Amino acid sequence: MKFVSYYSEGPRIGILDGARVWDLRRVYAHYLFRTERHPQPQETAALIVPSDMSLFIRLNHGRMTELAAAVDCARASGDPAWDARLSLSLDQVRLLPPVAAPTKIVCCGNSYARYLEEWGLPRADWPQDVKISFLKPPTALIGATDTIEFPPDSEQWDYENELAIVIGRTCSDIPEEDADDYIFGYSILNDACVRDIPHWTGRYDCPRGKACDTFAPFGPCIVPAAYLGGDPNDLAIKTTVDGETRQADRTSGLLWRVQRIVAFVSRYITLVPGDIVSTGSTSGNALVNGKWLRPGQTIRCEIEGIGVLENGIAARRWTAALAPLSAI
Repeated sequence: MKFVSYYSEGPRIGILDGARVWDLRRVYAHYLFRTERHPQPQETAALIVPSDMSLFIRLNHGRMTELAAAVDCARASGDPAWDARLSLSLDQVRLLPPVAAPTKIVCCGNSYARYLEEWGLPRADWPQDVKISFLKPPTALIGATDTIEFPPDSEQWDYENELAIVIGRTCSDIPEEDADDYIFGYSILNDACVRDIPHWTGRYDCPRGKACDTFAPFGPCIVPAAYLGGDPNDLAIKTTVDGETRQADRTSGLLWRVQRIVAFVSRYITLVPGDIVSTGSTSGNALVNGKWLRPGQTIRCEIEGIGVLENGIAARRWTAALAPLSAI
């Protein structure tokens, strides 16, 4: 199963199924009536499948078996008229970030040995444990096919294809061996950033470099942990820009397993359903190779078992003028 948030007469939660999106609320109502003759299927489905993914995760973490059965029931109807009522083709909807408003996006850094080696960082300076680098705000989130808009006062536009962990249960200071119980699923996050940031702003991990609007392309879907079809600690990652491969690695190159990352972050920051923990990027970033993104390009971030997050590149147009500092 691949959960998506999409817009069609309002925000909705769906199941991505090839080139179609199943409306999960309608699918679940159909399932309740077909299997139970439930007297209030629409009302019950509206409670179980809200339009907000964070609330959906809070209500349904651990209930994937029943939801999968509902989708299977819809697929098996064999009635094109029913299919048309319960699903839409992908080109009829706008995919949103799978979680539109998490309370936080926690980004970890310096997580791959290949990245640190490529950067030339001495081993003595490698992080000794998970590096919690920075937070991104929900306003940075955009969905698949949306455009990343970089500030026009910068030229060094960069990308970082990262496995994203979506939290399923509130967790604080949990042991590593229990982390899987708190992970709802996995997605892709492109840690877009600018690198030509003045020293006085804090450089690479500062908000001006990392937290701008559109700097967190996320999606296209969330794959629940039980349906990933592989080990999250050994998935293929690939990034291309206009067809040219920029990054190619596996999550086995992470210095820490995803369970360690979640447990470590929870020691310092309480995580709640729908929160996103991004695990860091491997080698091949523009910071090292100098191949900065440019307007008109298209970047594709792919992770095995999840899908492809594709976004166009543009310069943001500022309309408001700031008074010169000398005039303030």
